Amino acid sequence: MSELQVIRTLRRDSQKKRVAGYARVSTADEHQDSSYRLQIQELEDSIRANPRFEFIGIFKDRKSGRNIKDRQEFNTMIELAMLGEIEVIITKSITRFARNLLDTVSIVRELKINNVEVYFQKEGISTLDPSIEMILTVLAMHAEEESKNISENTNWSFKRKMRAGGNFTTYLYGYNITKGVWTINENEAAVVRLIFDWYLKNFSYRQIINKLFKLGIKTSTGKDHWATGTIEQMLRNEKYAGHMSLGKSHESNGVRVRSTRLENDESMIMNHHDPIISPTVFDRAMAIRDERAGESKRIYVPHLGRTSPFYTFVYSIENSKFLNYRIERPKNKYEIPTLYCYDKHRKNRVSMTVENLFLLLNNALGKLSQQSHTLNSEINNLLDQAINQLIVVGNNVTEEKLELLTKKVSLNNAKNRLLNFIKQIKHFSNMNEVEEFKRLVRVVEMVDRQTYNIRLALVEDNSLDFCLLNSKITLKVGAKNRDVSFFIYL
Repeated sequence: MSELQVIRTLRRDSQKKRVAGYARVSTADEHQDSSYRLQIQELEDSIRANPRFEFIGIFKDRKSGRNIKDRQEFNTMIELAMLGEIEVIITKSITRFARNLLDTVSIVRELKINNVEVYFQKEGISTLDPSIEMILTVLAMHAEEESKNISENTNWSFKRKMRAGGNFTTYLYGYNITKGVWTINENEAAVVRLIFDWYLKNFSYRQIINKLFKLGIKTSTGKDHWATGTIEQMLRNEKYAGHMSLGKSHESNGVRVRSTRLENDESMIMNHHDPIISPTVFDRAMAIRDERAGESKRIYVPHLGRTSPFYTFVYSIENSKFLNYRIERPKNKYEIPTLYCYDKHRKNRVSMTVENLFLLLNNALGKLSQQSHTLNSEINNLLDQAINQLIVVGNNVTEEKLELLTKKVSLNNAKNRLLNFIKQIKHFSNMNEVEEFKRLVRVVEMVDRQTYNIRLALVEDNSLDFCLLNSKITLKVGAKNRDVSFFIYL
């Protein structure tokens, strides 16, 4: 019996179709770069070679995954297709599009409803084919089984190499790795140390990312903004402490699955290579991370504290804690909005009423506004002096150099904001909302029950520590009046 070949008839539209390609690696293997680049080039060449196609671009994902949520460019491509910006999607095969049968069929159906065609080159199938769902079901089931076999073979390969003491890391930011030999890249290592240092100083991932951006430190791929996941993975990576864990990940259905904890001591090679940060620093970072994760589960900050605008605004130096917000009801007769905290032993209660906080800030900022005519030149000179004192020399990126650059960027930013800041001080009038005060005041420090430091929001930290004004105010505390001293710092 002769074979019959069904050839799909092309519509003779005068207008070109808007066509995009989609490529991705089939597993998390780092050695598939050449295959990945070849995929992209072949897709682009085939689309450009067709005179009926208008080339939109190639959407590509390096990260493998069974779940489409992990593929950013894939999702973007589908959104554009739904909006009518893409009429045809060409991909190498079903396994490059989606290995999950339900995802494949669901997306194909949705695209067909919106008149978007998907063409699988390897299988020679278009979603315009009436029998596409039956064909997809058979082929996707086959792909699932093939993927499962690959997973088992890959896991066996990994285990065999682990037993031989090998590793699969060919690149890690901070190191140069050549033929299994690890040497520290000093420029990148300085950045790694700085990230760990900031984390140990209780900076959040977002704060660390912002600082790296302000310093102009780019990612390993040349991007201006670091990803939160990248920072988290660096802080969790035992390799920066010189160790090598070979059991953190495994292959599951063709996908590299990574454990979040270092639990398998048998697969840990201690002192495998020169460390960038000390094991002690790494252990402290892991402890902080575990503590943050545990505290978030226990809601370590009261709900009212987390949602209150007073959160992280008033700080007790005695107790080394920020004050939380609550409504106190003495004898259930009336309500008093209050800020309070205890020390780590749940003793030494420090508190102040919101009313007194506002009286203090209004009095302090009011007095500062009275000398606003001299503030501009005074602060400008202070900033210039501080900036000129920060001498940054040398071509190599060192930890010390990065710290100096951080301060310099912060002070330059403050100088750029100075005119607008002085304008707000000059036109200051009494305020009764904490968000209004936050535009001018970064933090209020309670040195003790009779002394307060008011840190202006112009500078991001306490690096200048210059007192612009000091005075006193009488506040009613309970049934008594108390004289309170305050200092306004730049």
